[in-house]
Amino acid sequence: MKTLISLLSVLVLMAGAVSVNAAAKTHIYTAYINKDGTLAAQSPHWIQGIEYSSQHNYAASYKVKLTPGAFQKAPKFCVVSTDDTSSYEHTLYGIAKLSGKPTREEVNVIGLMLGLGGPSGDSSMSFYLMCSK
Repeated sequence: MKTLISLLSVLVLMAGAVSVNAAAKTHIYTAYINKDGTLAAQSPHWIQGIEYSSQHNYAASYKVKLTPGAFQKAPKFCVVSTDDTSSYEHTLYGIAKLSGKPTREEVNVIGLMLGLGGPSGDSSMSFYLMCSK
């Protein structure tokens, strides 16, 4: 019985070591960007700056400039998710989405107010951005 418990303990430790090694090779980059285009948080340091512009009653554009060397190739996967509760309309109708394929140099995001009956007004959105190698 002691041998079985020892063997199981060794197997669990080996499985844990393999999963930690696999997790260490996964590179996930996250950021939170405010609706005015300011960078609130990022992990690790991978964003150099953000160019923000907004066209009233149309869309807001965020050109996220990546730190040189953060990516050797274009990110394999990026996703954006809104987190804007500045108004009832922004909560219900506001979306942020990638606008174009991410490159080594930048990721483009647009903010929109979809489904709102009437003029959209300001389409600026606070959002989370995540990319991986």
